[in-house]
Amino acid sequence: MFTALIVEPFGWVLKLCYNLIGNYGLSIIIFSVIAKLVTLPFQMKSKKSMMDMQRLQPKLAELEKKYKDDKERYSLEVQKLYKKEGVSMFGGCLPMLIMLPIMIGLYSVVRQPLTYIFDISPEQIQALADAFAAAGAKITTQGGYMLQIDVAKNLAEYPDIVASIAPNLVNLDFNFLGINLSEIPNFRASIKPFIVSEWLLWIIPVLSGLTAWLSNWFIRRSQGKPMTEQAAATNGMMNWMMPAMSVWIAFMVPAGLGLYWIVSNILSAVQEPLLSAYYKKKAEKKEEEVK
Repeated sequence: MFTALIVEPFGWVLKLCYNLIGNYGLSIIIFSVIAKLVTLPFQMKSKKSMMDMQRLQPKLAELEKKYKDDKERYSLEVQKLYKKEGVSMFGGCLPMLIMLPIMIGLYSVVRQPLTYIFDISPEQIQALADAFAAAGAKITTQGGYMLQIDVAKNLAEYPDIVASIAPNLVNLDFNFLGINLSEIPNFRASIKPFIVSEWLLWIIPVLSGLTAWLSNWFIRRSQGKPMTEQAAATNGMMNWMMPAMSVWIAFMVPAGLGLYWIVSNILSAVQEPLLSAYYKKKAEKKEEEVK
């Protein structure tokens, strides 16, 4: 059901992008833009809730100070405040919960191009894997999307085998600006610096980390100064942890998926200040109406 509702529709979109453009890298970039537009309503809902909570922080602090010895009364007054201001305590959680399966579906599509762009069946993928292995290629025995990655990496090496088993793949090219987007970046480039393609692959994880940091920077800037020292310390840790995780994960997945993250991070960095300015203006207008 998950595949039919989420993965297959996004797969159809990515396939359409590739059929129109004929370039895998550009298809991922356009697909990333479309995915961001699809998830924008949920992100706007979450951003509005976050801005509302920020706006209420001074009033919540006053209530906490006033009823510090009466927790029950404090909880009651907080509920009244939320109701008066039209703010939901969990308004930012639901959009993020809805987005989670969507994001999982997006990742599934990008990391399985043979399935979702070219409609290659699992049987054909396995047949290609067996034929490549018999011809001397290094093919994983893990199955799943890792098997598909190894098959994708070897398509250009065995065109005759590809033509006999899956003719639709004959013209498939994962090259984008000198980077093979079917490859997984690794650390061998530090040992063999003369392999240019290995060094180019490093660009993906590095940019993934940098753009993740940039996106987080815009989010921090829109949130303003944390209310407590503990919150500031937590934010500081997350500001570096998330980009570091982006780099680490990008060394474990195909470069095509890393490219998707990079574009998504850049779009988030552009989107964040725009949404912040929009909802800040609405919040100021609402405060004026209350006065």
